[in-house]
Amino acid sequence: MVEILSVTLKNFKAHSDRCFAFQPGTNAISGENGAGKTSILEAIAWVLFDHRGEYKVEDFIRNGESTAQATVSFISSRDQRTYDVQRSSRSGYTIYDPQLNEKLNLSRKGDEILPWLRENLGVAPGTDLSELFSSTIGVPQGTFTADFQLTPEKRKAIFDKVLKVEEYQKTFKDFINLEKYSKAQTDSLARDIAHCEEQLQEWDALVQLHTNLQQELELGKAELTLWQEKLEKLKVEQDRIGAQAAELQHLTNRVTQATSQVQSQEKELQRLATELEQAREAVEICTERRSAYQAVLQAEEMLKALEKQRDQQQQLEQQKQNLVQQSTDRTTQLATLNHQIERCNQAQTQFDRLQPQLAAQVELEKQLQHVQQQLQNLNSWRQTLTRDEKRLAQLQQRSQALKQELEQLQALETIDAQIAELEVQQQRYQQQLSRIAAAAQFDHDLRQILAQAQKRGTLHDQEIKTTATNLKALQAAAGIADQAITPIITALEHGFQLQAHLVADIQGILDDLSEQIVAERLEQAIQQTQIQLNGLRQQQARYLTLAAKQQEQTQIFAEIMEVKAVMQQAKTHLASEPEWQSQLTDLKQQLHALDDPGARSRFLQKEIEQQPALTQQKRQLQLAMSETQTQLQEFEQQLVEFADLPARITAQQEQRDLHRPDYNRYLEHQKAANRFKPLNEQFATAKEQLLSQQQQLAQLLTQQQTLAATLDPQEVAALQAAYQEANRETITRQAQLPEKLKRLEALEVQVAKLKTVQEKRDRTQTALKQQQKVDRFIKFARKAYKQAGPRITELYVQSIAREADKLFRELLNRPNVALEWTRDYEILVREGANERRFINLSGGEQMCAALAVRLALLKILADINIAFFDEPTTNMDRPRRIQLAEAISNIRSFRQLFVISHDDTFEQVTENVIFVTRETPS
Repeated sequence: MVEILSVTLKNFKAHSDRCFAFQPGTNAISGENGAGKTSILEAIAWVLFDHRGEYKVEDFIRNGESTAQATVSFISSRDQRTYDVQRSSRSGYTIYDPQLNEKLNLSRKGDEILPWLRENLGVAPGTDLSELFSSTIGVPQGTFTADFQLTPEKRKAIFDKVLKVEEYQKTFKDFINLEKYSKAQTDSLARDIAHCEEQLQEWDALVQLHTNLQQELELGKAELTLWQEKLEKLKVEQDRIGAQAAELQHLTNRVTQATSQVQSQEKELQRLATELEQAREAVEICTERRSAYQAVLQAEEMLKALEKQRDQQQQLEQQKQNLVQQSTDRTTQLATLNHQIERCNQAQTQFDRLQPQLAAQVELEKQLQHVQQQLQNLNSWRQTLTRDEKRLAQLQQRSQALKQELEQLQALETIDAQIAELEVQQQRYQQQLSRIAAAAQFDHDLRQILAQAQKRGTLHDQEIKTTATNLKALQAAAGIADQAITPIITALEHGFQLQAHLVADIQGILDDLSEQIVAERLEQAIQQTQIQLNGLRQQQARYLTLAAKQQEQTQIFAEIMEVKAVMQQAKTHLASEPEWQSQLTDLKQQLHALDDPGARSRFLQKEIEQQPALTQQKRQLQLAMSETQTQLQEFEQQLVEFADLPARITAQQEQRDLHRPDYNRYLEHQKAANRFKPLNEQFATAKEQLLSQQQQLAQLLTQQQTLAATLDPQEVAALQAAYQEANRETITRQAQLPEKLKRLEALEVQVAKLKTVQEKRDRTQTALKQQQKVDRFIKFARKAYKQAGPRITELYVQSIAREADKLFRELLNRPNVALEWTRDYEILVREGANERRFINLSGGEQMCAALAVRLALLKILADINIAFFDEPTTNMDRPRRIQLAEAISNIRSFRQLFVISHDDTFEQVTENVIFVTRETPS
């Protein structure tokens, strides 16, 4: 059984951070308008039933915030455990299990969250939770009885959807497509079977052809095996002779190769002898010119050393020139520094002269700052005075308006008595209106009785006259005295008069009833009374603001006095403004006459402050110039060592040029001379290799002659002929086999295909029988859905009507009433022998009857034992509100009921009261 324990709201509409706890039974949610009572119901609907009505998700977010969040704690109908369902406008659903202290692994709303909620709320799978809430669990404010007052056609559209009647019709219509599809499947299977039978007509001939070809192939394989065995024997013999011939051919090839190698080696030996002679001649030439070659190398080494000394000389010359230039630049800088130091001395003299004027300027500026501060303060007072003058005018205007409002509100002291009087009058009109149906029925019955009485009266009158005539005739004929006949005639006439009086009385009652059953006049009177009540209640609401208005008037009086005091203080300060303005003008003139000695002193001070740095730079520059002179003297001494360098370079160049021709001749033959030793070694090695190759060639010629003597050419030719014949026969039969194998494989493919077709036909025949069963079942199911819809709906209506009848008696606490909910969804109420339709019920009875049916719908369709009522007493007078509150408190079949009301009606019938107060904006 589901039970909602609490709801926690964070930045949800009017609620910043609130938690509301609930109890079993009736939970009355009460508070002033705009406090957020309905928001509690909307949060529960949004979280548990995915229902948000006409709202957008953004409408749930509190003003100034970025996201809204609601958490509902409830007891599951499935396992009776507690769960916390949290929903955020930004991050969606999160479900917690507090007992395990963990979050459930559910994230997708459509196929995870909503099915879980249906299961744990006790709702059938597939139910639209939002539609269930809006139509049954939490009917919107002001629409509770509206559906039952509609025409039968409109009621049918609403409650057919609730009872899911249209689902049966939709299923019945949807089944036609399934029936057509199944019929198409059956026809397709029949066509497949016919196609298979057509393909299987060649089956027998193809199997016979496959058998004959298989036999031919076996005979060909046997002949091929015999020829292959003969060929194998011949191949062994041929391989033996072939090996000897191959060996002979190998020896022949080796002899040819060895002969070629001997010839190549002889040529190589001749080449080496020629190159060796050339190298010997080069060695003799290099030996004769070696001294000239070494003299040139020594001269070049000396020239390289002298070039390095010349580079050093040039570097010293360059460094010397740099020092000379540096000495000139420093002389110029020294002259500039002397000039700057002289200017600093002159600035110090001028600065000393300005000191008396600087002191006077400082004093005048202090006085000027003080005067300006005072004037700035006076400007602030002026702004304050202007602002307070506007504020005073506004306060005086508001005070006058409040005075008029208070006079009007004090004139409303008797408003409560007027409202009570009108409510009593309205209730009397309502009671009269509720009796109109009974009066109308009574009027109808009386008119029938009157018509019958008048008819019987006419007949009675005729009978009396006939009887009187007959009696008088009898009296005359029998001679009866008048004393015996007259009383009888008088009695008869007296009875007729009584009947006439009765008819007149009935007519009088009908005349009275004609005034009582004019419903339009009563409804107009009720409407007029309601308009007067609405106007008086608005005036009553205004009257309730009297205390607040009086307090506001007191506050305004106090504020007016405070503003006037501040304005007087501002005017006092502003009176001294001309004197301060005069002082300001005088001080500015004095400062202008001084011509700003402070600025001039600051400029001179900057020049004076540079003198120590300039003096230090002068000393450093003089020291640097002394060091530069010393370095110049050192460079002069170093350059003396390089005085004879050009003469030494010239001498070495002449020595190198003298031996250059022999040096070049040496270089031309140096490479060839260097090859003499390796060529001499190569020549000796090549000579030894030639001797070895000649010996190996002689041995190969001897082996060749010996092997050639062992081979018979005629035997080799006969063997070759026999081998070729066997090979030819083998090839011929091998060539025939692939064609036959190819034909056999083609036939096997065709046989396999036909066998597959045969198997497919058998499977298709089985599937056709099964599909024919499915066809019959679909037709039966479609017919069943067509017939089951009205029957199941009828059972639903009967079950709901029984449950509603029981709830209706609980609500009214009257055991002698009965409620019927008909097949066209009309509510009928019986009390004794009387039966009344829904439109003939009083407002309170209509509410109770509608409440009973909706709760029965909820109990039968959803098995949920909770319900929500948002302002169910709207537009009801106090007696009817109390009556409905007591009726709801009498319900015992539901675990929890939530009633939202702005008055204290439900607070009197339940202990579970939640007071919701308006939050003050932060």
